[in-house]
Amino acid sequence: MAADADLRRQLADLERRVRVLEGKPSKPRTQKDSRKLESLPQHILSLREAGFFVQPRIATDVHKKLLPTYHCEVDRVNMALYRLASRKELRKASKVIGGKRMQAYVW
Repeated sequence: MAADADLRRQLADLERRVRVLEGKPSKPRTQKDSRKLESLPQHILSLREAGFFVQPRIATDVHKKLLPTYHCEVDRVNMALYRLASRKELRKASKVIGGKRMQAYVW
């Protein structure tokens, strides 16, 4: 009998929670929310549109530029740049830093 009353109380509580959730209006997306949904290649392409790739840039340069808006590892940035170059959305170039030739990307 006590278990039956406990089950009814839990069921009533769950029904109340569902009613509250169904009646709650969905929050409209703001620009900040939609920015969170952008992927790493989209962030890199937005840098391209802003003119960041006028000069050849290596992966660490791009990573430093992205850190305030998109936090990730340098390896992920390097792979995203490679894939964008293979899709012809960026071009490959070379850049000499400290006497070493490094893979760079330009537009």
